[in-house]
Amino acid sequence: MNLMDYVDKAETLNLEDLQDKNFVDIIAIFHAKNLSRLYILKNNKPIFVITPKEIVDIFLNNLQNENVYNYLKEKQFLPCFNPKLHVIDAYYQMRKERVNFMPVCEDNKFIGEIDFNILNLKITYVVIKDELSGVYNRKYFDVIVEEYKDFDKPIGIICIEIKDLPIFEGLYGIDMVFYIIKSYADILKKSVRNIDFVFRWDNQFRIMVFNNFEVTAKIFERIKNRLENLKINDIHIPFSICMTHIPEVNEDIVLALEECEEKLIKRD
Repeated sequence: MNLMDYVDKAETLNLEDLQDKNFVDIIAIFHAKNLSRLYILKNNKPIFVITPKEIVDIFLNNLQNENVYNYLKEKQFLPCFNPKLHVIDAYYQMRKERVNFMPVCEDNKFIGEIDFNILNLKITYVVIKDELSGVYNRKYFDVIVEEYKDFDKPIGIICIEIKDLPIFEGLYGIDMVFYIIKSYADILKKSVRNIDFVFRWDNQFRIMVFNNFEVTAKIFERIKNRLENLKINDIHIPFSICMTHIPEVNEDIVLALEECEEKLIKRD
């Protein structure tokens, strides 16, 4: 998971094209395009970046009429991230150095920037997602369960467990197992509403339905019917499924989950 997928485009100007420009001209371009940052490049690498802070500094130091080329031609190249850097390493480095953005260069050529605030949002999204299935993971499920204890609203929980995955792995290989899990996840995502949550870990899925018992029961039956009709390579994939509801079935979410776990085991 490297930075390449997280690089954002950024506006640039080449230093060689600015020999007859002063900083007032550059600031005019900055405002005309409504930019948050404008990078000045030398030999395709960034040597200076204009932000609102730099604009203030330019006026405070009476540099607005300074020739841009003469002022910047001896500047050193700015530090850059390599797009092959792991996204988590980039996140921690920017957080440690308290920088809000960082240019990214590939093969000594500027390709864009990393914005810390955007990266932070994307990292959060990645951390709570299951990479294989695209649904939420166990960590995020535990967070929501913990947060739910402070709320007094109805919630339905549907628990699903895919059976015999080790057998399928032995017969057909791990790719078959991955395909089964993804197929289940696709069905579950299509069977719930946009406001419901689907989670997955190992061979289990959990679904949170933020509504009354009747709505949860309808979604339960929809999922059950679709999974019963699912065949992969003409093979039916066995599963267990059960549901509970707070407060109509159980008043405590932890006890409700424990009872669901017991029901899944009893169905073996």
